[in-house]
Amino acid sequence: MPDKFNFPSRGFYFVESKVKEADYFLDMLEGKKDSPDEFSFILNAFVSATRSITFSLQSVMSHYQNFEEWYKPRQQQLKENKLARFFVELRNFTQKVGSAPIMLTGTMKNGKAKRYALFFPSRHLENIPPGDIVRLAKEHYINILKIIKQCYEDYAEYVDPRVIFTIDGLSKLGWSIEDLEESCGLPKGWTDINENMPNKSQERLNVLKREFQKEEEMEFYFKKYNLSNC
Repeated sequence: MPDKFNFPSRGFYFVESKVKEADYFLDMLEGKKDSPDEFSFILNAFVSATRSITFSLQSVMSHYQNFEEWYKPRQQQLKENKLARFFVELRNFTQKVGSAPIMLTGTMKNGKAKRYALFFPSRHLENIPPGDIVRLAKEHYINILKIIKQCYEDYAEYVDPRVIFTIDGLSKLGWSIEDLEESCGLPKGWTDINENMPNKSQERLNVLKREFQKEEEMEFYFKKYNLSNC
């Protein structure tokens, strides 16, 4: 049995909020290709939000066992990714200098307009990637979301609210059901009311789960970007 684990004060919900924030701005980008100012404002917000996801991840998970070793290869992966490097540079530029160098254009075919948003060359930014900005932004967001998903799975007993309310999850934490009751603000033994109950441990966990398990939210974003089976 491992030593009893104590959860740090910073929960994974901080990371969840940053994932949701970046997703919100990414969804807004496509509909603003006819408005240069609005598109620029939203892009700046998206770039800042996506950058903060990994900052939040490191801040929250630094308290967990072996996280620094776990994160190093993922961090290196981002450093070696040209698109990720560009978005870091873009974030620094938009935070310290000004708006991103963008150009909004479009084509007309069979009476239907198709709009594009492109980065144009700037002496302030190197290695500007070609292609539609929304597509590039989505690709960048997914690359970060893949790392979040790996963390969510590898540290599931600490960060996935569905896992802690299981016998296996408690075992990995070194917790008893009484420990879980205490963490929920209940007296130890609060669910221990029937000595002859079949599958007693699971039934006790079911009671706690119904009352105290918070809603799982990350799976929505993994499914939205087709990462559920990755």
